[in-house]
Amino acid sequence: MRKWHLMILFLGLGFTLTMAQEGIPFKKIGEVQPRHAKEIKASNWSVGAETMDRDYTIYENWKEYLGPLGIKKARLQAGWAKTEQEKGVYHFDWLDEIVFDMDEQGVEPWMCLCYGNPLYSPSGIRLGAALPTDETTLQAWERWVRLVVVRYKDIIDEWEVWNEPNNKKNPPEVYADLLIRTAEAILEIQPDAKILAMSLAGVGTDWPENVLQAVQQAGKLDLIDQITYHPYKHNPDESYDQVAELRAMIGRYADHIIIRQGENGAPTSRRNSKALRNHDWTELSQAKWALRRLLGDLGRDIPTSYFSIMDMKYPDEMNVKGLLKSREDQTVEYRRPSYFAVQALASIFDHTLDRIPHYAFADNADRSLSLFGYENKYSGKQIVTVWFDDEIPSDSNKKINVDFTFFSGMFEEPVLVDLRETTVYEIPDENWSQKGAVYEFTDIPVYDSPVLIADKSLILIRN
Repeated sequence: MRKWHLMILFLGLGFTLTMAQEGIPFKKIGEVQPRHAKEIKASNWSVGAETMDRDYTIYENWKEYLGPLGIKKARLQAGWAKTEQEKGVYHFDWLDEIVFDMDEQGVEPWMCLCYGNPLYSPSGIRLGAALPTDETTLQAWERWVRLVVVRYKDIIDEWEVWNEPNNKKNPPEVYADLLIRTAEAILEIQPDAKILAMSLAGVGTDWPENVLQAVQQAGKLDLIDQITYHPYKHNPDESYDQVAELRAMIGRYADHIIIRQGENGAPTSRRNSKALRNHDWTELSQAKWALRRLLGDLGRDIPTSYFSIMDMKYPDEMNVKGLLKSREDQTVEYRRPSYFAVQALASIFDHTLDRIPHYAFADNADRSLSLFGYENKYSGKQIVTVWFDDEIPSDSNKKINVDFTFFSGMFEEPVLVDLRETTVYEIPDENWSQKGAVYEFTDIPVYDSPVLIADKSLILIRN
């Protein structure tokens, strides 16, 4: 939310902006205590665990880091070609290891059913693969889909149909046919399953609208529960106008279909790294990017996923978007700063927090910022997230002191949290005041990575 007309109340009051040091000049009182996924009932968050169907990451090498991250869901790709390497013979051992262990760790997988099988057609097994169209291949596809659903229906209830089918101009009517056939096969076995459609490369509306038109003409819109999309932008906050257009377009066809951000991540270097390449990324800017994407989505009620938990060793390069840095042998070298930042995020933002619509505030910043308010559904105490959103995340941690007024606040002992640092600071008495529901905070250090003004009771803190 941008500052709005309430700002006129503050004209002429002599607010000034002062530059803070790179650090935060408040007393540090501790760190955000991580929580294991088993300790969290539910949340908005997923983490990407894709590409294991092609062995770009190896689950055994990084699984010990999954539960401690605190994320409640993980996106998988099912791997038809890896499972059926001889016609009619299915080997699920590799996928069993992943699905059942994730469940043991308190992480619920959701499954992308995608890519072809060279046993039946030349359609590829990688990103950009053509959709199957001949009846023999489609029947083999359906057999495999049914087997996957039967095997994992007690753990997985969200099924995504194909990955980025619009990436290589697959005709929308061809995808609509595949979507309908696949959804009906799933729902025959698991009637309460959720069907996730499209998995769009980007956030355009023309291709998905053509798909929805085709599905509507078939009288099958009720099959779709969610539409997923992948909004890669160097500045993660620049995608939301397009997201709003996508949401509005979908609403013209069906009001029960929600959107979900299904795959998005930033690299840690300038090396190619697929999406968002050719920019001087670092581990610092990646951590900021991850927090801004996830909290930007939360502030708009969008379920969301970070791509990915582990660097992926593609045939041509290492895709360095992981929260975990990979060695060349695909083992974990170390946890990146982004891992700890997302871990802190997951610890704080769980199902006990509700977003406050149209949170009323004013500020004196001379830069565009994003600000969202949340309240604990039991105590009513609040957390406010804020960051400068007008530029690509930088390698500078310089902060600008900003004054805020929250017109319907609820804080007993407010603290400041830097999620990127995972640190918690006291807010001195002289930096905040209260008159009824109106809270004023002065000289709050803000930068291009999210900080929280939060009631201390809502943060699990370790010394």
